Amino acid sequence: MADKTEHDQFDDLAPGLERRGAHRAPARPGAGWIKFAWAALATGVLVVAGVGTLIVTSDSISMKDFESIFAVPVASATPTPKATAEPTVDPASLVSIINATGETGIATQAGDALSAEGWTVAAKTNSETVVEETMVYYVNPTFEGAARGLAESLGVGGIKLTDKYVDSNSQLTAVLGSDYLQ
Repeated sequence: MADKTEHDQFDDLAPGLERRGAHRAPARPGAGWIKFAWAALATGVLVVAGVGTLIVTSDSISMKDFESIFAVPVASATPTPKATAEPTVDPASLVSIINATGETGIATQAGDALSAEGWTVAAKTNSETVVEETMVYYVNPTFEGAARGLAESLGVGGIKLTDKYVDSNSQLTAVLGSDYLQ
């Protein structure tokens, strides 16, 4: 025996509606990201609360431990001075002199003057190019003091660590520029 039910308003669906079950609506686009954001926020709050609780209740952890991790560099008003070696006359250091002044005989004059002050002059040569500034080059940081001493003995010029003259047998190379003549 077949039961016949009466036809009512719920039997007629509007055209274009798909049946989804009772009370189920289509998902909104981007709803997954909202769930993820809430989960990430909750995780962050729990981690911060846990670390804060450990700091308050534990004697072995303090805020000073975290200061080194999250330290903000502070600009200093005065620059930190560089460590420099004291100028010395080192007779054990071999010195090469390169005349880059454009004048002849300057390397010999400078070499003779340096020898009289106790320097060991290994070579005196002329350069084809003329430079303006006298510079003392040294090949190893241990010769910085000797390079400063050689620059003082010349009376002019700066010093520079470089491997430009490493092929020579000298530890110090003085390139005499035009300012040496003044």
